[in-house]
Amino acid sequence: MTGQASSLVLLAASGFFQAAFAVPIRHFRQWRWEQAWVGQSAVANALFPLVWAALMPAPFWSRAAHLPWSHWLSSYAWGLLWGLGGVAWGLTLARLGIAFSNSFIFGVSTVAGALLPLLAGWVEPPARPAWFAVGLIVCVAGTVTIGFLRRRGTQEPLLPMPLRFQSYTAISAVALFAGFATAGYGLAFSFAFPAMRSLIASGVAERSIALVVVLPAYLGGATVAIPIGLVVAARSGTLPLFFGKHAVWNWSMVLVMGICAAATALLYGLGASIAGHPSPNVSFAVFISFLVLGGTLLGLAGGEMRGCARRVRAGMVLSACALVVGACLLNTR
Repeated sequence: MTGQASSLVLLAASGFFQAAFAVPIRHFRQWRWEQAWVGQSAVANALFPLVWAALMPAPFWSRAAHLPWSHWLSSYAWGLLWGLGGVAWGLTLARLGIAFSNSFIFGVSTVAGALLPLLAGWVEPPARPAWFAVGLIVCVAGTVTIGFLRRRGTQEPLLPMPLRFQSYTAISAVALFAGFATAGYGLAFSFAFPAMRSLIASGVAERSIALVVVLPAYLGGATVAIPIGLVVAARSGTLPLFFGKHAVWNWSMVLVMGICAAATALLYGLGASIAGHPSPNVSFAVFISFLVLGGTLLGLAGGEMRGCARRVRAGMVLSACALVVGACLLNTR
């Protein structure tokens, strides 16, 4: 398998793991949105990267210590933005389900994550600008179509929510913000790409390189998500639910979410850094597109579009596949 194909497979796998991250939300018992979001952030955004960092050998940190403070601060700042996007994504997920949130939101993220690094000059222009433009158009078309079709599915929230979104327009606005803010994950990697490349040149293994972005960015996300969730839980009087009757079961579901997040970060970092990898903005677009495909399939399998005509469900799948085609066009060299 060529380096380019290996990178595509790894990025695709990371996208599917991120899509599976949302599945345990269906199985929480008596938890509300705030418990689920604090729990997943504590495990996936704080515990996982800290354990990974603790397991790294001293030579890794001796090389990483030479990175400037601007790298760590900027990665942390992108993580803050990503954390805000995650909160908005979580609200949309609970309100409209996996299929919509993993399609519309991350479709917007695909476009933002692909274009902003180019406009900022962090990455080189695409070798084939026409194919790149067509890929973006396909991604936008697929996203709009999924958002339209999702209106016909079930509107029941997956979890009790702290905010009521009766208007589809209001929750769609939240989803749009979530899409742009969630692109902070890819933007962190794009901005840090020169630093990652220098560490690889100094002998740091490709399988470990993502940690220099994951650690500050994930902690940035936790800095946002955990306090917001705790404040909401305190205001709703649901703090005791964290350790209530079903605590063991619920925290085991959180652990599954953390495992999915860990697999996502490891595979994404490797796929975006091995020989033959695409530019960082395209890596993000490929990752997100397969996340959308996986999320749509999981949402449909979970019955989110039950009762809709077969052509509507087929349209969801075809639109998600269009996003994958768009990502492949972005990756054309």
